[in-house]
Amino acid sequence: MQILTNPKFDFLGKKNIFVTASLIIVGLSIGSLVARGIPLGIDFRGGADIQLKFRETPPTQQIRSGLEAAGFHGVSVQAFGAAADNAVLIQIDSHARGAADEAPREQEDLAADVLRAIRTPAETAAAQGKVDLNTAGVSEIKRHLVSVLGPGREEEAERAALAITRARNEHAGLIADLSNVRSLPEITPAVAAWLDSTAIAGRFSIGEIAYVGPAVGVDLRTKAKWAVGMSLLVMLGYIAFRFKAWSYGVSAIVTLAYDVMVTLGFISFFQKEFDLTVLAAVLTIVGYSLNDTIVIFDRVRENLRLRRSTNIEKTFNDSINETLSRTVLTSFLVWIVLVSIWVFGGSRLEPFSFALLVGSISGTYSTIYISSPVVVWWMKWVSARKKAAARA
Repeated sequence: MQILTNPKFDFLGKKNIFVTASLIIVGLSIGSLVARGIPLGIDFRGGADIQLKFRETPPTQQIRSGLEAAGFHGVSVQAFGAAADNAVLIQIDSHARGAADEAPREQEDLAADVLRAIRTPAETAAAQGKVDLNTAGVSEIKRHLVSVLGPGREEEAERAALAITRARNEHAGLIADLSNVRSLPEITPAVAAWLDSTAIAGRFSIGEIAYVGPAVGVDLRTKAKWAVGMSLLVMLGYIAFRFKAWSYGVSAIVTLAYDVMVTLGFISFFQKEFDLTVLAAVLTIVGYSLNDTIVIFDRVRENLRLRRSTNIEKTFNDSINETLSRTVLTSFLVWIVLVSIWVFGGSRLEPFSFALLVGSISGTYSTIYISSPVVVWWMKWVSARKKAAARA
């Protein structure tokens, strides 16, 4: 599909301006990475991410104070999702308990400690000896019911436990009152009596708990560095082999390094969480940018063979213009998809789609204003050296 008819843009005529602008962007990205860093997700830092849903607006300051009082230091507490969700995300590092508790916590122990820390004294007193239907799982509810109902009534206890947790999910993850579950068909008189005497419906529920041990986090960080580094090296070799010239390979690596650096710089500046999905986005950007670069390099190689032109800069300009319709159309369709994911994909996909969106824009730009000028300069440098050697 040809959306641009015979374009004649002088891309490389302005290469010095755009390369200078690119160097400034890289400098700003490095500055942001040094000054602000990248907020690592649980996959790389280790620890726990706990999502809580509250009946009313989450008291983030009270939650933070409760956690600090319980010995959790450097814990992140922030609103999560839409404002109407009344949800909060608690992020805890593996050794957040500090010097007094150096041993990493297991998932169940860590979650239990957090729940105890964020309850008010009145809630703690009310929950003494009770089962909170908003935080207890199926197995915990069933275990308490079996102890009350007696042997041989495990099936009745399991049906009731499943019905209670299902009702909790149907009420947006939070049971507002025991009356929401007392009228369920699976609730027998004995279970109803247990609800009245032993159960409570607390003001918050657990949405999701993700836990990664510290050793796993370190291992994932190491593997992530190897994945990015090895992918760049393999692509360098592939480009050099395919085009029979190191100039193309070096140019591709410079371009990919630029795309990765710019993407990480934006992630750092806007403080997007870097986890395994964002790493996948970065590697996808590498492939996307390389594909666009190869298309132009292929056209350059073809034009060099057919036209036998000595003006390498004009050959690159013509090749970029000849593939411009394909580049614009492909990039436009990719951006439509990525913007849709960014807008409608929810908070969990937002860092992933953000990284892909930034990287795809950078990849389209760098193919024209980074990779092409590098090859042109390299070829001119090699040509000048040959001429100097011939004169000598």
